[in-house]
Amino acid sequence: MNRHLQMLGRALRHMGKVYKTEVPEIDLKSAETKEPRERVRELTTDEQSRLFAALPQEFHPMVAFALMTGARISTITGLLWREVDMPNREITFRLKGDELMIFPINGELAALLSALPKSNVMESRRYVFTRVDGHSAERIQIVASGGVFGTVWRKALLDAGIDNFRFHDLRHTFATRMLRKTQNISLVSKLLGHTNIETTSRYAHVLTSDLRDALDGFSLMGKGPNMLMQHPL
Repeated sequence: MNRHLQMLGRALRHMGKVYKTEVPEIDLKSAETKEPRERVRELTTDEQSRLFAALPQEFHPMVAFALMTGARISTITGLLWREVDMPNREITFRLKGDELMIFPINGELAALLSALPKSNVMESRRYVFTRVDGHSAERIQIVASGGVFGTVWRKALLDAGIDNFRFHDLRHTFATRMLRKTQNISLVSKLLGHTNIETTSRYAHVLTSDLRDALDGFSLMGKGPNMLMQHPL
């Protein structure tokens, strides 16, 4: 709802500029509701192995790409070859609200993109991720919602015994893994294309968990937990 209100505000301001008309002040901000805290579901390494084992091979690159970049399914399925700049090792992602961001291509991502088969069908050859059509045997664009991929994805999760998981959770998995590795929430925020670092704060539990692990076995008094139990202060 809040995104729709923000888009309405931008549309009104745009129309005012185009038609050189004074747009009345409307307090759309007051109509915004507090967004519910989004859950964070991370794919475990065991679940990842089971998922790829159950998923048809032709969809492996698309799912691997999601795990490597944290991109949304609409961004992935809509990605065009002209937006992939291999010489400069960067991808231009189209985000929500027609925003653009540059994502760096590392060695692993470059290898994946270089190995992708390209479509011979005029309307599909510009897309990065394609699948083989069962009727024509030609490669066609993968559709983000519904369609063949949606059916295959749900079946793979069922066959792999993975519950309570959505494609969007691959984005959460990328974020938590990257944050765990870098300990840099600002960096992760930029890689996710967040305009506000507060949006990335949902993953802060990763840092808290790591801090807790670092404290295990550490005693400020130079004594382990067993010694403190035997000789309380």
